[in-house]
Amino acid sequence: MVSFKMGPLSLLLLALCVAGVWSDEEQSAWASRQRRVRMDSGKNKEKKFSGRIVGGTELTEPLPYLLSLRDSGNHICGASIISAKHALSAAHCQSPPSDVERLSLLAGTVERTDDANGIVFLVEKVTTHAGFVQKTYLNDVAIIRITTSFLDHPSLAIIPIATEAYKLRVNSIATVSGWGLTAQDSNLAPTLRTVNIPITSFSKCVNKWRPVRIVRTAICAGHPGRDSCNGDSGGPLVQDGVQIGLVSWGADRCGSEYPGVYTYIGNDNIRKFIRENSDV
Repeated sequence: MVSFKMGPLSLLLLALCVAGVWSDEEQSAWASRQRRVRMDSGKNKEKKFSGRIVGGTELTEPLPYLLSLRDSGNHICGASIISAKHALSAAHCQSPPSDVERLSLLAGTVERTDDANGIVFLVEKVTTHAGFVQKTYLNDVAIIRITTSFLDHPSLAIIPIATEAYKLRVNSIATVSGWGLTAQDSNLAPTLRTVNIPITSFSKCVNKWRPVRIVRTAICAGHPGRDSCNGDSGGPLVQDGVQIGLVSWGADRCGSEYPGVYTYIGNDNIRKFIRENSDV
């Protein structure tokens, strides 16, 4: 078993450099929103884990519901279209919060920086769950409202989200997609990637991550060699055409034996928040 090397807040930032074209301020804004538990390499020091959508493939066509949340034009997190004017992402993607006038959403492209062929939406308001707890990632969810409408564009579409009645099936396959890092200490993926991962039972996840707490608003998914990673935060976890989760946090060495942790959309408290802050 790999041991944990925990700091005073338990959850530590993985300090990674992105491309040098960013200013120090922009780089800090991105890095400060990527939450990963640091793992002591110990006897596994020789192991190297990829830091991207691990084990996945590049997409050649955009996902109609998938968004890149951007601060000053730079990708910081993923998001998804859940209504004509609302997108879903993670609360920690706005902790610390950005000035709303700096935020935008990019849709309709597989290329992370393709403003010319993609569609850029201005953000009007961000609402994070009032019960979000930074230490444990309880209630890690946010609603983003745009100034126009996603449905003005026929190439975009709403993804249905799980209700409280959704039945999770252990070992069933879900899909996560995003522009996370292409390798540890490297750049964000230029092209959208996706990977299929199995749902892990809550008890197995709790036992695997102990003493790190897994909150009841979370579900776990992943397999050694298949995972989400830094830069994928807030992006959708999808099963049978329904969004069941969003990327919350995980191990700093993505693709390890520790499953990724996702906010569960079908949780009563999460679903109530979405209903009260959007037109879903």
